[in-house]
Amino acid sequence: MYKKVLTTTLLAASVSLFGLACATEKMITTATVPTTPKSSNSQMIAIGEPAVQKVDGAQLTARIMANYTGRKYRLGPNDVLAVSVYDSPEFSQQDLLVQPDGNMTLAPFGAVPVAGMTIEDLQSDLTERLKYYLKNPLVTVKVQHTKPFQVYVTGEVMHPGSYEMVTDMLRMQMVTNIADGVLIERKLPLLTNILVASGGLKYDADVEHVKVHNRFDDSTYVVNLLDLLQGNNTTQDMFMIAGDSIEVPKLPTPYALSEDKYKAMLGSSVFQKEIPVRVFGYVNKPGVIMLDGAQSANLNSAIMNAGGYLASEASYSPTRVFVSRVDGNGHLATREVDPRHEDMILRPNDVVYVPNKITPRIGHAFDYLARVVIPLGAIATGANSWALLFNPTRYTVQSNSNSQPRP
Repeated sequence: MYKKVLTTTLLAASVSLFGLACATEKMITTATVPTTPKSSNSQMIAIGEPAVQKVDGAQLTARIMANYTGRKYRLGPNDVLAVSVYDSPEFSQQDLLVQPDGNMTLAPFGAVPVAGMTIEDLQSDLTERLKYYLKNPLVTVKVQHTKPFQVYVTGEVMHPGSYEMVTDMLRMQMVTNIADGVLIERKLPLLTNILVASGGLKYDADVEHVKVHNRFDDSTYVVNLLDLLQGNNTTQDMFMIAGDSIEVPKLPTPYALSEDKYKAMLGSSVFQKEIPVRVFGYVNKPGVIMLDGAQSANLNSAIMNAGGYLASEASYSPTRVFVSRVDGNGHLATREVDPRHEDMILRPNDVVYVPNKITPRIGHAFDYLARVVIPLGAIATGANSWALLFNPTRYTVQSNSNSQPRP
């Protein structure tokens, strides 16, 4: 009897646990799998229909590779390598430094040239060398520490020149611990990071045809940064490797870039941070004004940075301001803007003129008369003063000798 009761109890518990497990699995599946509406570019199912999308390794690798421009790492001086030979520890070695001449010392071969090779190239080379000692050697090469390398930037950037890329994360961590923020923009060898480190692109840079050339394999890439910023095409932000040089070409005219494209570049981190404009006329501090390209590159900000309208006319708000710039054809064009209703975006080297306060014609007439009469009165007063100095009796009334005295 006890055995029958025990069997029934265990059976009921098993059914309960199975039901709880199914409910829990359904709950976890529903909570963790993201759902999104169907679209032409999506393989996910509609909201409210939980399912697990199965992706094999090849598909996942293809998706990851599609998000950036993959480039093979090339070995060079100061790289530290480890060579491992399967089932042959006597040929395995670590901490192999690539010397400045491009060779590393590996027993029993001595100096092995490795500079310019990829990891796959070196593995194939060592496999062929070891066939003299082993029947079927299996060689693995690992980069323990990567070398710093130089990337050269030329063309329309604020600070062209060479920039050292420190890609070894252990060394990078030591540097950033010493001084917070050091090399923070250069810790990843990406194209945009180097452009930011060089001060950003100038206003006349051809951002759609940035060239990356590698002198080792003679490869050339043309990068469209607008496609990266506007279209979220991350393949344009490529990884830099040793031997790379970046060339930013110049536009035919500074304003060949359309207004929409200019706005997209203006708010990005790869554009120059300050916008120089010239403000003169009815302002307190006329001259060259530096505007923040990301936040205040507009007309009213330029007027405010120039001290605002003259302090003597605090209530003066002009209905028109003139903005002059070079157009796409290289000609100077002037545009009239009402700053009360339009706060236009300014470009580098724009000229802003704030006209004087408009006064009535009668006021101009009195002002003209005052400018003419007052100097003449001053001259007359001076002449009379000199006359009195040499003839004090000039204004004395002479008595008439022929006149008869009054009775």
